[in-house]
Amino acid sequence: MMVQPVRQLVRYAAWQQSLKKSWRSQYLGLTATSIKSISTLSEDDEKNIDRLAHDILGKQRSEDVDGYRTSSKTMRQRIALSKSITLVESKSPKRRKMADSLLDRLMRESSKTNTFRLGICGPPGVGKSSIVEALGLYILGLDKNEAPEKIAVLAIDPSSHVTGGSILGDKTRMSQLSYHPNAYVRPSPSSGVLGGIGAYTYDAASLCEFANYELIIIETVGVGQSEVELAECCDLFLLLLAPGGGDELQGSKKGIVEVADVLVVNKADGELQDVARKTANEYKKAVGLLRKPAGWWGRNKNDLCSDDKSPSTPPVLLVSARTGRGIPELWELIKTYSQNGKTYIDEKRRKQRRYWLTKYLREHVLEAANNDEGTRKRKEEIELDLDNGLVAPRLAASQLWRSIITASSENNAHTKTE
Repeated sequence: MMVQPVRQLVRYAAWQQSLKKSWRSQYLGLTATSIKSISTLSEDDEKNIDRLAHDILGKQRSEDVDGYRTSSKTMRQRIALSKSITLVESKSPKRRKMADSLLDRLMRESSKTNTFRLGICGPPGVGKSSIVEALGLYILGLDKNEAPEKIAVLAIDPSSHVTGGSILGDKTRMSQLSYHPNAYVRPSPSSGVLGGIGAYTYDAASLCEFANYELIIIETVGVGQSEVELAECCDLFLLLLAPGGGDELQGSKKGIVEVADVLVVNKADGELQDVARKTANEYKKAVGLLRKPAGWWGRNKNDLCSDDKSPSTPPVLLVSARTGRGIPELWELIKTYSQNGKTYIDEKRRKQRRYWLTKYLREHVLEAANNDEGTRKRKEEIELDLDNGLVAPRLAASQLWRSIITASSENNAHTKTE
């Protein structure tokens, strides 16, 4: 009796697979054609970019009347910021061209200063969203002279490897922070990118800085030991740990603990309080073996500092997002780091920009392999040899790279001839 439903499922799966292949070939063909046609943006596209840039920077438009209110300015800025993040996350060639133009425009016209990026990372279920909301509400409740006036939260949600979709439920957990007038919460999908953040999280954080958000909190997906790309996108790397999450040996392993600037054991309340304290003590012993680079936390090259508040190893704190325990101490620690380590943070951001240059370049190379007709055919031939076991993956990659170089040289020669 189960034979008929199983057959139907098999037929449906085969139909879905053929539909996916057909859509992919049509998409690649359209992409290759559209890339050739998008050398310059249309006048309407330039106007849209101009409008987005004006609203993000908080400037008054030429068509605004004298009754231009601050409330409408704030709302315009939030809407423009959301549209711009969607633009930089798009995979459409036209929208990517618009995103490049928008970022270039904002870089030239913006005067962003004194911004800080806080990265919060941890395994699934450790309470990242709860900590973000508790910390955000505490900061926004402080006096303007003691804390940032505006906070932006970029919450990365894992994407399904089967359907490609994301629930984007982190904003739902931050119900109070999402409604705060000085907070901007943006959930984004990881889109299958490994490392804990999205492919364009760095650009999204830059857009928030252009919109004058002084503190940008980046919350990653649930990660393991080796997902450390958040370190290339933030100024302070905060690692959340669960009570009972490991012993001294676990804490001394290389990987995510090694790159963390602050370790926080969450859920230090109720029955888990003693377990959380034990976990914190184990990690305090382990991080004693770690050595941070010169300039970290404001320390000089000789690793000497007159300020007793500047630690030589990552601090380990006990925090409870539910009760608020440890949140004030955590914020004071973050403030100390941002004030003492300005030189180190500037150098860190310089290295981060070079990292993302390399990553975006790698992405363009992969796109070239899919969009160029000759290279795409050569890729299909190599993939066929790969499927038949005639070539190793490493050698296949070398052959495809040589095909891309050859195609690029031929295109340049053809352009010079014309």
